[in-house]
Amino acid sequence: MSKSKTLYDLKQVEPEGYSYFPGNHRFGLKFCLKKRNHLCDKSIAVIQMNGSSAGWSKTKRSWVSDPTIGKVLCWCGEQGYNTVHCLNLWSYVDKNPLNLIGLPNTVLNKFENDLWIKKICDSVDVVVLAHGNCNGVNWSFFEERKREILQLLQSIKLFHVGELNNSGNPKHGRSWNGKPKLNEFIK
Repeated sequence: MSKSKTLYDLKQVEPEGYSYFPGNHRFGLKFCLKKRNHLCDKSIAVIQMNGSSAGWSKTKRSWVSDPTIGKVLCWCGEQGYNTVHCLNLWSYVDKNPLNLIGLPNTVLNKFENDLWIKKICDSVDVVVLAHGNCNGVNWSFFEERKREILQLLQSIKLFHVGELNNSGNPKHGRSWNGKPKLNEFIK
């Protein structure tokens, strides 16, 4: 069993009834720390690139992790966050980012995704950008989507974990190696 599954339970997947299949759309995953022995409930939203295979198992008796979600949840647990919302720039789901090549933002993202991003980010203590580079998506679509997200969240203080990557983007959750610190993202 992965370490993240011993720390967190998956509590909610949006949309309700979602199941992993490349090309489906997922708006968010909500995880809660299993052992709630903290005095306060600290919540965090982590905005990554696009959804992968994490979600409910077919039997819905457990949940399926992926390497990025696992690393993000472990980091959040070490930082004392009880509730973790995993969101994405794009709602389009595919664990292979190369399959996103050539798809425009109108295919990669449903409008409902922006509604969920705004709703969740307005309700948490900390919002972290963790999308990394576009790896598979047309660079101009990626830049356009980043501008849309920054505008959507313009009234919210944003953070990133560790240093920015060589392209000046927040590191992808899979790159949160060692003991990276939370840093304010300067817009």
